[in-house]
Amino acid sequence: MSKLHLADLSKPLAEEPIRKGFGRGLLEAGKLDANVVAACADLTDSTQMSLFKAEFPERFVEIGVAEQNLATVGAGLAAMGKIPALTIAKFCSATPIRRNALGIRL
Repeated sequence: MSKLHLADLSKPLAEEPIRKGFGRGLLEAGKLDANVVAACADLTDSTQMSLFKAEFPERFVEIGVAEQNLATVGAGLAAMGKIPALTIAKFCSATPIRRNALGIRL
């Protein structure tokens, strides 16, 4: 096995949806660093952020269906020294980016 591989590729790999890995990874990041915070636009269960929310409810914010506000909240958290993890629906990903470009920099 190559030293570059993190898994034994001679055996079949277990498969799971990306969102489960994201949820587990976010939870692990939260355990390693108290500055990790999570904010979500009404996708808590879909993105498995519910794992983080259950463990760290004081570090979780549900913004609701307000993706542009989520981008602003994330920028504010980062400005205060936090490490924000944000999730939005894929169909509206450009709108919060425009908010970043136009408003957050001010």
